[in-house]
Amino acid sequence: MWWWGDGPDGWGWIWMGLMMAIVWLPLLLILVWALRQFGAPAQPSASPPSGAAAGQAPPTPDAREIAREAYARGDMDRERYLQVIEDLDRTEAR
Repeated sequence: MWWWGDGPDGWGWIWMGLMMAIVWLPLLLILVWALRQFGAPAQPSASPPSGAAAGQAPPTPDAREIAREAYARGDMDRERYLQVIEDLDRTEAR
């Protein structure tokens, strides 16, 4: 009684799709904009070392720094650390 046939024809489907896009597309764009504006702040990217920014290789740590880090991590005890530092002092004095 309400239909003039079997339902919307081809043009009816096209118009229906266009009208849905006109309604939903702005709503989705507003939602994306709001999430970007008021959502969690973006994590800052790690800045490269100063030497790497200029196209140079990052500086390599010297032997003392490596020994200090190993001692701080607990990879070597105090006696071993002092022995390494003493050996480095002797080799630098030559």
